[in-house]
Amino acid sequence: MFLHEKTYDIDELARHNLHIHTRFSGCAKPEMTSRDIIKTAEAAGLEMIAMTDHNYIDKQNAVAQQRYDILREIADMETNVKVYIGAELSSYGVGKFADDIACDNSLDYRLYTTNHYHQKYWEHPEVKTPRAYAEHMLAIIDGVIESGRADCFAHPFMSGYIHAFDDFKDVTRAFTDNELGDIMKKAYEHEIAWEINVPAVMKDPEFHKRYFNIGKEIGVVFNMGTDAHLLCNIDPKQFADKLKIMLY
Repeated sequence: MFLHEKTYDIDELARHNLHIHTRFSGCAKPEMTSRDIIKTAEAAGLEMIAMTDHNYIDKQNAVAQQRYDILREIADMETNVKVYIGAELSSYGVGKFADDIACDNSLDYRLYTTNHYHQKYWEHPEVKTPRAYAEHMLAIIDGVIESGRADCFAHPFMSGYIHAFDDFKDVTRAFTDNELGDIMKKAYEHEIAWEINVPAVMKDPEFHKRYFNIGKEIGVVFNMGTDAHLLCNIDPKQFADKLKIMLY
C-alpha cells in the first residue's frame, strides 16, 4: 500500500497527497503542469504525491500514454518528494471498466472511482431511490475489489455526483454501518486503501466521521487526497485543522 505506516493521525496523513490532477485532466487548470506540481509539493514539505488524471471511456487508456509524457517532462528534475504517476480510473457499472487491465498495470497508482454518476456513460440503478443508489455503489465497489485492479478508492461513497435528490446526503445516510464495515474490511483484505478526500469530507462531514471511525475500528489504510485542480490546493496540511474537527 502507499503509506509506509498505517496511521489515523491527520497531520501524518497530510504529509501525502495521492489525488492530484495535472493539465491532462480537462477539469484541471493550465497551471497544473507536472513540474510545477512537484515544485509546489516540495515547497510545502510533502513526502509523497500521486498525479491521478481522469481516464474517460471515450479516451480509453489515454492515461497510460500520459504517464510517459509526464515522465519525460520531469526526467531532469531533482526532488525529495516521492512521485507516483497514476490515474483516477473508472468503474462505471458492476464489473465494467473504462480501461483495460494493461493500462492499469502500467500505472504506479490506481485510484478507482465508483461514483461519477454525472458522466453520461455511468450506469444508474433501475429504481432511483437513495437506498438503490447505495446498493448500486456497494456492488460496483465489490466488483473492483474482486477484479484486483485498485490500490485505493477515490472519494468512496460520496453522493454529490448524483443529481436525482434534493439532498444528495440521503444516499450516504442509506448506507448501514455493517455494510460500510464489511466492504471496507474486504478491501483491506485485498490490500486496497480508502481515501480521505478533502472536498468530499467538507461537503458531507457527518457521513465521513462515521466512515473514518468505522475504518479505524476495522484497521484499514487511509490515504489522503485533496483532488487538487489548482496549485493552491496541493498541500493537504492547510486543511488539517478542519479535518480534525470534522473527523475526530
